[in-house]
Amino acid sequence: MTLSSFDGITAVVTGAAHGIGQALVRQLASQGAGVVAVDVRGDDIEALVRELTDMGHRSLAVTCDVSCRSEVADLGRAVAQWAPEGVQLLCNNAGVFTPRHTLTATHEDWQWVLGVCLWGTIHGIEEFLPGMVASGRAAHVLNTASMNGYVPNRVSALYSTAKYGVVGLSDTLRLELAGTQVGVTVLAPSAVSTNIGNSEEVRSSRFARTREDPPDDPFADYGLSAPLSPDTVAALALDGVRAGRDVVFTDPVVARMLDDQLARLKGSWTTRGSNGSPSA
Repeated sequence: MTLSSFDGITAVVTGAAHGIGQALVRQLASQGAGVVAVDVRGDDIEALVRELTDMGHRSLAVTCDVSCRSEVADLGRAVAQWAPEGVQLLCNNAGVFTPRHTLTATHEDWQWVLGVCLWGTIHGIEEFLPGMVASGRAAHVLNTASMNGYVPNRVSALYSTAKYGVVGLSDTLRLELAGTQVGVTVLAPSAVSTNIGNSEEVRSSRFARTREDPPDDPFADYGLSAPLSPDTVAALALDGVRAGRDVVFTDPVVARMLDDQLARLKGSWTTRGSNGSPSA
């Protein structure tokens, strides 16, 4: 069963202060959902929720660092008190990006990006999915990955590692949940007009940045289409949830990239000859 309507449901959206997350919150609220806006930027989501409340929408702001399991547990308790009927849509959207090469990334760089992008998704699933399944109601998990979760580039080592993990988790979870009322969609955006390039502004002190790298354009070797607005991407994502799609891509250029990648993978295939030696 797909989640064909958002009217009357409860949705949790992480990374809700800006960009795609904020657009998801606004669009879900406008379609009748009660929305929990989650972010480390507490002032920003409080302002967002005040605005939505003034418009007559039911919403809750929860300040939370999704890389921290105990804070996500606190989030779960807050949501359970606010919406005892449970969650029907979980949008694991929080993400950070810093352009790093594998050789120059510090351990703290890895901890931060994987902590928010991958562990944040895992923490959300740990906290909310059991109740979603147990309810027997139509529900959905929307995990924001990236085109970098399918096609890497030269400065996406940290980000692609996390996003490939999100894709693998989502694909496996979809198989596990077959026969339940819970669906799983991956959002894999390309260029979007957000401030993810300024992620260092919200970097926790426990992941202190200790080294600067020379500037490097993270999209220099892609040739992507023009950036989309967060509103457009959020609408595509929610359309994908309603339709029960496995993946939502946002740039047709990615189709060619995936074709090229598949061709390279097939080109590397080898079989064993009758004498046991590899042959193309």
